[in-house]
Amino acid sequence: MQTIVSFKRSFLLVSLFLIPLLSCKDDKKAGQDQEKTTTQINNVENSIEVVTNEMDFQIPARLKSGWTTFKYNNKSSETHFFIFEKMPDGITIDNYNNELVPPIKAAFTHLLNAEIEKAMREFEKVPAWWNEVDMGGGVGLISPKSIAETTIYMHPGTYVMECYVRMPNGMPHAFYGMLKEVVVSEEKNSNKEPDYDYRVNISGVKGIIFQDSVKAGDYRLAVHFKDQTRYESLLGHDVNLVKLDAMSKLDTLANWLNTTNIKAFRTPIPEGLTFLGGVEDLEAGETGYFKTQLTKGTYVLISEIPNALERKMYKTFKVY
Repeated sequence: MQTIVSFKRSFLLVSLFLIPLLSCKDDKKAGQDQEKTTTQINNVENSIEVVTNEMDFQIPARLKSGWTTFKYNNKSSETHFFIFEKMPDGITIDNYNNELVPPIKAAFTHLLNAEIEKAMREFEKVPAWWNEVDMGGGVGLISPKSIAETTIYMHPGTYVMECYVRMPNGMPHAFYGMLKEVVVSEEKNSNKEPDYDYRVNISGVKGIIFQDSVKAGDYRLAVHFKDQTRYESLLGHDVNLVKLDAMSKLDTLANWLNTTNIKAFRTPIPEGLTFLGGVEDLEAGETGYFKTQLTKGTYVLISEIPNALERKMYKTFKVY
């Protein structure tokens, strides 16, 4: 199978390696969950199932626009996530193969070998349209053999979805098949914006704001992106829900999420962390939703950015 690499995130991953080498309900809303059913793409698509068996995405190639719930069934033995990247007009997966894969993969390989100058020469070959890519959300990090559910608004256009968690050798999963083109039509589905139980606010200024404690139960959380920022990694912020075996695992988690570290974001994940989904990067002002089942214990909502703890891009809470 020919390897395909998403330029936007692969370029970001290149930058992630470049940096260290160069430098060394707050309100609660009552509501009932709307009943969800899975239907064929030609009908109202209330829920879209996404399946990963190993290093793949099984998902319909075409979707209607509008509010869409993705149920991500990670059947594999690896931790994964997926994010939708909205392409500029006229850009498709073929552009990735023909224009982006060779220079990005070469640059990535050079950076892993600490060959900065060679990597930069490859970087100069990438096309100019990469900076027109918009972030379209997705399902946050999810542990192996688990299911997560996220609802986001899908705007019409061509998307690339991918997972860039890294293999033990430091190479992203996108190099091994976790990349898929999805086209969203102008035709809208009939789905309404979902209700929610608790709201999470995320901002590059105030960090992540949420409750200090929550009673055990099944909930839908709304994640509102008050703004969006590009950090040293050139990535924006997202929200991932993680259950901690102990509070001492918080530092371990933050270090693993720091993708500017060449040794971070690799599998296997550190012990004591259970990833439960979330909402991937959305543009400023947008809101995504995700369902979760909370049992007694210690949890954290955290963003996959460098120095998340210092930047207050996390919120620990207890479930009683």
